[in-house]
Amino acid sequence: MSHELINPKRIFMRRLKVFGLTGLSTLLATLKWVSVIPTDSELVTKFLMVLLFVLTFGWIALFFWSSLFGFFELMRKAKVPGIRWVPADTPLTSKTAVLMPVYNEQPTFVMANLLAMAQDLAKTGQGKAFDIFILSDTTNPKFWVAEEKMWLEAQKLLPPEIKLYYRRRAKNVARKSGNIEDFCNRWGAEYDYMIVLDADSLLAGKTMVKMVQLMQANEHTGIIQAPPQCINKKSWFARMQQFAGKVYGPIVSAGLAYWQVGDSNYWGHNAIIRVKAFMQCCGLPVLKGRKPFGGHILSHDFVEAALISRGGWSAWLLPELKGSYEECPPTMIDFAIRDRRWCQGNMQHMKVLVSKGLHPVSRIHFIIGIMSYLSSPLWLSFLLVGLAIALGREFFPPVYFSETRSLFPDWPIFDKVGTISLFIISMVMLVLPKFMGLIVYYRQEKRASKGALKSTLLEIVCSALTAPIMMMFQSKFVWDIFAGKDSGWNTQNRDDAATSFKTAFSRHIWHTILGVVTTLVVWFYAHELFWWMLPITLGLMLSIPISMLTSQESVGKWFLRHGWFVIPEEVREPKLVADARRFLIKLSSQTSEAGVLDVVKDKKLQATHLLMLPINGPAPEVAAKVLENAQIKLDSFINHGVVPDFEKDEEIALLYTPKILQEAQLALELNAL
Repeated sequence: MSHELINPKRIFMRRLKVFGLTGLSTLLATLKWVSVIPTDSELVTKFLMVLLFVLTFGWIALFFWSSLFGFFELMRKAKVPGIRWVPADTPLTSKTAVLMPVYNEQPTFVMANLLAMAQDLAKTGQGKAFDIFILSDTTNPKFWVAEEKMWLEAQKLLPPEIKLYYRRRAKNVARKSGNIEDFCNRWGAEYDYMIVLDADSLLAGKTMVKMVQLMQANEHTGIIQAPPQCINKKSWFARMQQFAGKVYGPIVSAGLAYWQVGDSNYWGHNAIIRVKAFMQCCGLPVLKGRKPFGGHILSHDFVEAALISRGGWSAWLLPELKGSYEECPPTMIDFAIRDRRWCQGNMQHMKVLVSKGLHPVSRIHFIIGIMSYLSSPLWLSFLLVGLAIALGREFFPPVYFSETRSLFPDWPIFDKVGTISLFIISMVMLVLPKFMGLIVYYRQEKRASKGALKSTLLEIVCSALTAPIMMMFQSKFVWDIFAGKDSGWNTQNRDDAATSFKTAFSRHIWHTILGVVTTLVVWFYAHELFWWMLPITLGLMLSIPISMLTSQESVGKWFLRHGWFVIPEEVREPKLVADARRFLIKLSSQTSEAGVLDVVKDKKLQATHLLMLPINGPAPEVAAKVLENAQIKLDSFINHGVVPDFEKDEEIALLYTPKILQEAQLALELNAL
């Protein structure tokens, strides 16, 4: 790795400050914690309480100190050192592929975003340096046909200097990472860089040009990550996430960039990658053993960044890059569903963590990712052990006078003031970074909302209520993974659909029961802990109404009207976002989910579909009976107008059979005469 613009000692000192202060504060807090544990506790109990405290407090301390240094960097408007910046008008002498991997996503939404980005690129005057690729892993036959139809429609709206390509894989081996690998194997040699997106990504044209300029000027750079800002969602839950990302996100990103410098992580999207470096370094292994720990790596982005770094290339997180957007899950349950897959991917990193030749910072990335999920069961264990000790004292009172004769009782010592002090310190370290983010937000954003302070205060309260719910979700995820349950890979819900009572009840009923039972037990048998436990038990007891209420778009709009959780992108919408919405409206008038019937009825679409079949790869094997049933239903539609109700495999079989499609199209024309 090369950091020719920054002294290695300076990098070392940055990391020493963050991790040194993390270790020191954890050590001091632990020493205090050891002194406040009741003196009559068993040795095993003391050891367990100390171990859990170290792991949980250390996690808080790292977040705090990293955010603090990020705050100072933003306040003095410092750029990340070690990377060479260039003027905005620097011409592009390279070729970049903009990659949009999709898996059963709404084609109109995807295409609208791509058209908005293509139009924004054209405005920079350097659009010729970019090609756009839709890399489809779609398995839904109706979405497959709709993607081809939207691709044809998009060609009419695309700036002439930018090409838009479409490719679908018949087998989505290794999911997104395999999709990108397939692109590199087929067309990677034609491009210097690739900008990787998600289905909900939006990147401004100027941002993409800047990313390429930085790549050209920094020849040892393998990855540049642009931190994305969440936008567009209307539910209360999503609006809180968007506001938190806008206000707190910058100091978190700046803090990470402060100590990572050129050994940063990669978040899987809204980033540019040097194709040469990726192809040299990023052949991902298939992990040995059964799922969920074995098989293809789900959280491939962390691993790819580590392999890039191991290959001698730099990876940068640059908070300075603006104009990077994405969307967040609209409900708490949707957030948890996505979190389940991420949790499994991060647990797989336990196997990758010990790989040979990895940079120490890459190993730290893996540990942080693993701990981001293990921290939940650790917190839960810490609470349960503390509660068990309190209940043990209730049911088995301490013996003050031992059997041996003594003039003085053996009073157990418990430092209540010390315990409260540690709790307050922990809360300050969790909450203070949010107010630091608010200070930076007011200083940097000219369009900062006047209601940002009240929104921050309410967000803190809401986070306190939802935190125990997410703790229980993540604890179950970890348990399921270690029990051998695989999460699979499902399409993320991107619609603002409210959570029904039935769904909320099924997902949260055990959270509710646990909250009620714990509250009753604490009230009757450990009353001194009641008020300390209430923020946790209250969130669990109210998990069903909280989940339903925060999912409501109408509630989110009410907050918007009254100035809560407003971000500047809502006060004055970026033109890129407005253009994406305009293209979505335009394309929606052309959309259809008729699937194979569209291929039969639309001659141009059929020609396009048949032309691209060889690119998809060999057709999947289908039983003869399936194709026979599908053809009977199609014939019934052509001859009698009966709208067929195809099974998924029937429709796929027809889409892979050119002869039947061509004959059906001809028969439909003859019937119309």
